[in-house]
This record gives sequence, structure tokens and C-alpha cells, in this order.
Amino acid sequence: MVKKDNSYEENESVTWEKLQSEQFKNYRVVKRNLIFNVLIYVLIFLIEYWLALQSGAEVLKADAFNNLSGVISTFLLIVGIHIASDEDETRLIGFPVSDQNELSNQKRVRLSRFRFETIFTLVTSILMIGIAVNIISGGIHALMNLKTQKIPNPIGIVGAGISVILILLIYIINYSSGKKTNSAALLASAQDSLGDILTSVGTAVSIFVVWKFGIRWIDSVASIVIGCFILYSGFKIFLESSLNLADYFNPRKEEKYKKVILNNPQIKSVPGLTAHYNGSLVTVEAEVTVSGKMTVKESFILAEQIEETLKQECGVSDTKIIFYPNEI
Repeated sequence: MVKKDNSYEENESVTWEKLQSEQFKNYRVVKRNLIFNVLIYVLIFLIEYWLALQSGAEVLKADAFNNLSGVISTFLLIVGIHIASDEDETRLIGFPVSDQNELSNQKRVRLSRFRFETIFTLVTSILMIGIAVNIISGGIHALMNLKTQKIPNPIGIVGAGISVILILLIYIINYSSGKKTNSAALLASAQDSLGDILTSVGTAVSIFVVWKFGIRWIDSVASIVIGCFILYSGFKIFLESSLNLADYFNPRKEEKYKKVILNNPQIKSVPGLTAHYNGSLVTVEAEVTVSGKMTVKESFILAEQIEETLKQECGVSDTKIIFYPNEI
């Protein structure tokens, strides 16, 4: 592996501090957006729940709790991102990271903090699954007692309509900011919001059908469908977060990184490559073979080129290269 001199250590330290500073800046933007999300989702929940009580629409009540799950999940994401962006290292891990002698150890400890975003996303998914089970069981209970179920008042459609408009606003803001900051949390929230829009539209349609044609079972079935949608989303987020925390990385993406490295004519082969998620940051460790005649300085320059290429083409935040001679 390339041996680093003091000037390299200094340059690498400056580069890392810049990366960390940019990530903290992005986190501040993400937190502002998520706080706005919480306020809007709370408003939607209160409006829909009150109108559900007034109209007697079970599906609107289910949609209200669907949006309540958005409040809970977003709040937990805010907590996770706040911890991940806490610049007081002593408060986070009990000692200053700068006490670590090697820069690589400092980076490893500091990168691990960004996993709090993933941990709280995992907790969120568990809560979503719990809410979904409650909605589904409520819908099944209502379906088994259709005789006591009332025809909902069409005022419930107003609640669903307000929900669609407000969540559409959230989706636009989250998607735009998520693309700018490369935030997995915001992009996931945007995707979740898109699903919430569809459920609210479905809620409005089902209330109208039940009110217009008197088909009572549609209200209960629609609430069960919404519950199943939340359950599916919860399991999907749970699986993705669990795999990230277990250090799983998509092999197709790793193959893509290998191909990008092999595009450099000085690289003979890439016998090994491992990528990791640290929150929304991606880091790569790669083993490459090069000419045995390559000097230390040349290999150092090559490593910098590879790191910059992966950063520009694949959004990789940090790359570690281990060199092996092509011939012995």
C-alpha cells in the first residue's frame, strides 16, 4: 500500500474536514425540511381525523393514521440526523476523535456517526409496521360488522383533498432538496410522500363511491388496502436499513465501481472491491494491480485520480486503494 508522508496526511485531513463540513451543512438543510414535514403532517392528521369522526369514514381514519406514521417516522429521522451531525465528538463517543493517532482511525470513527441516520430509519420502519397491523385489524373488524357501519358523509372527501394538496407540496420540496444534498433521508421521505398522495386519492374515491352508491364494504376494504400499503413500505424500509447496517452493498453497484476503475489504462485488474454505507455516504476500499515498475509517487497520483473519478462519476465520498504489482 502507498506510504503516506506528512504533507499527504495534512492534505487528506483538510479534504476530510471539507467533506465532513459539507455533510453537516447538508444535514442542516435536511433537518429544516423534515421539521417542516412534521408540522404539515401533524396538520393533515388533525384535519383528517376530525373529519373522519364527523363523516364516519373508516378509510379516512386509516389515511389519518397513515399520515401519523409520517409524523413519527420523520421525527425519528430528525433525531437520528441531529445525532449524526453533532460536532461535539466528546458528547457522542466519550472522547475527542482527534486523540486518535492515525487519520484513518479518525475517519473511521467519524464516518460511523452517520449510521445513526440508518438506525433511526430502521426504528421508523418498525413503528410503521405496528401502525399498519392496527389499521388492517380495524378494517377487518369493520368488514365483519357491516350492518352497524354507517354511510360516510361526503365531507370526508374534503379531508382527503386537503391531504393530497399538502403532501404534494411536501413531495416537491423533499425531492428537490434531496437531489441537491444527495440525502437518502429526504429522497426516501419524498418516495413515501408519493405513496401517501396515492392513498389519499384512493381515500377520496372510496368515500365518494360509498356515499353515492351505498356500497358499505368498500370503506372497510379501502382501509385494509391502505394498511397493507403501509405494511409493505415498512417492510421495504426495514429490509433496506437492516442490510445497510449489516454492511451489505448492492453487488451491481460494486461492479460498476470496478468498471470505472478499470477505465484507467494503468490499472491491470481489480481483484477486490468492497463498498460501505455510512448514512447516505458511500465509501470504497479497492485492491488493484499495476505495473511492478510503478514508483510510490506514481501510485499515489494514480490513487488520487481513482478517488476523484469515483467521486465525480459515482458519488463515492471516500476511496481507499491498495496496490499490488502485476508481476513479481
